[in-house]
Amino acid sequence: MQYYAEPLFSKGRVLKTESLEALRDFPLGLVKMGLADWADGILYGFNIRYEKDCVFIGKGAVWHQGQAVTTKDEMLPFHAFEQQVTVCLRLYPGAYTDDFYVRKLELRLKNGEAGRDELELGRFRLSQGARLRKDYKDLRDCRTAYNTLDMTHVPYAGPGGVTVSPDVMHVFARMVLENPSSSEMDASFALSCLASVPVSRECLLRYLSRRLGEPFRELAHNEIFDRLVRISGAGGQSARRESRRDGPAVF
Repeated sequence: MQYYAEPLFSKGRVLKTESLEALRDFPLGLVKMGLADWADGILYGFNIRYEKDCVFIGKGAVWHQGQAVTTKDEMLPFHAFEQQVTVCLRLYPGAYTDDFYVRKLELRLKNGEAGRDELELGRFRLSQGARLRKDYKDLRDCRTAYNTLDMTHVPYAGPGGVTVSPDVMHVFARMVLENPSSSEMDASFALSCLASVPVSRECLLRYLSRRLGEPFRELAHNEIFDRLVRISGAGGQSARRESRRDGPAVF
């Protein structure tokens, strides 16, 4: 026989250890049960923008080694103009104190790829005096070489495996649904991109395999992005725009 107990904290009642334990365990247990089969990666947040010689990184949450870990807003000094910079979250091993399980977190800007125990939050190459933008016109615009926050490499947590940023998938979905010649398969998948956050890795890979007539297999983020660009038909318009100022896209 099992019983469900919800603490009431009624006025005049003595605060009990059992009530506090129930308050602690319920949300943690619910999150861990709901995300048990999810791969490590970004869950929510981490809005990135440049302002006043600093990069602002908004609060966010990640799923990492069976834990939902949250971060606070942070401003990082920035002067690395004209260089490719990767915004990373590093998670250090945790340790127990008498009262807490503590895990050190470090938000950092670095040249090159995210390292071991780091999660990429985005990358960019910023010109001095420019705005770091995230208002993508189409999929290729997500990787414009300068002054654009590139989210196409970011590993998002998802059921069954790491998946692609919802921001990128929403751009793809918008392009497909605004194209009157899109097929029923493309439109159906695009609607699922808008309805499901995030799109599961298997759903994405199955769609690409069937849509392009390729054998079903694992794909890296770059390979997934290239295929989404082909399907969305983003090439011509974006290529003409990039040639005006930004140079070749970074792949």
